[in-house]
Amino acid sequence: MKANLFNRSYIGFVVLTLLAILLSSCGSPAAEVSVRLKWTHQTQFAGIYMADKEGYYADENLKVTIEPVDFDQMLSIDKVIEGKNTFGIGAADEVIVARANGAPVKAIAVIYRISPQVYMSIGDIKVSKPEDLIGKRVGIGQGSGLWTFNAMINKAGIDRNLITVEDPKTFDTLECAQRYDVCNAYSTDSIVKADMQGIANSAIWPGDYGVPFYADVVFTTDDYIAQHPDVVERFLRATIRGWQSAIENPEKGTTDTLAFDPKLDQSFQLLSLKATIPLVDTGTLPIGVMEPEMWQQMYDILLEQKVITTPFEISTAYTSEFMEKINK
Repeated sequence: MKANLFNRSYIGFVVLTLLAILLSSCGSPAAEVSVRLKWTHQTQFAGIYMADKEGYYADENLKVTIEPVDFDQMLSIDKVIEGKNTFGIGAADEVIVARANGAPVKAIAVIYRISPQVYMSIGDIKVSKPEDLIGKRVGIGQGSGLWTFNAMINKAGIDRNLITVEDPKTFDTLECAQRYDVCNAYSTDSIVKADMQGIANSAIWPGDYGVPFYADVVFTTDDYIAQHPDVVERFLRATIRGWQSAIENPEKGTTDTLAFDPKLDQSFQLLSLKATIPLVDTGTLPIGVMEPEMWQQMYDILLEQKVITTPFEISTAYTSEFMEKINK
């Protein structure tokens, strides 16, 4: 009789313990956050789509809304500063400029360790180094493409007056190339399109000539980092996991991208993602890890180019604490 009472009590204890654990896990609602992309839906952001579609965000108890660029307010940084989005994807130089202007934003990881920004020509015109630009008409709009170009020319010791630079007034590089010898371009877009169409092309990579820049970084605000460090870490861990999956399986990464915009050209998006992989996973450091020396170099170039005019401590523009935790 005593044994039966003991067994019943023990079973009851086990059942109550399991029920308590279950209720505890179910009682914690998912944190709702949003991320603003720097452009329209495309495989440029495949890791984020995979983190969502493959359940990596859900595994971290996150509910993530993914929003494309707002063409009325282009910079994702503005959306994050205003509190309309929790996280943003933007260029590293945009984060530096914003920080120099007093905006409390901070990068937490780099996605594109090598920038896809290049200076591209098509047809018979061949360019591979800054000296090839002498005597050429170059189409470059305002922004990072222009100051990167100027920094590259300065480092090469070339007289800027020997090159004609104009704003082409178009985002379409192949359209720009009909009117200019060389155009600012993204390797993962314009070179891929040219190759698909069988158009001969060549390009100069600024990073090969002393002007390396991180491209896409993940960022948020100082306040959000201070108030919700656990959410930042979980979001970043899932995002990096998504990028690792996209690199290992670009076909699946492309499929998950098309779930956000079924009208995209699947063949082009897959080739674009494959062209992206060596820019994200360089084989030197884990995906997402940032280097202080790189941030200092970018800062020095922007200060030299007078893109920023107020010096500040560059270490305030980024933090490696979350990537260090993730990679332990």
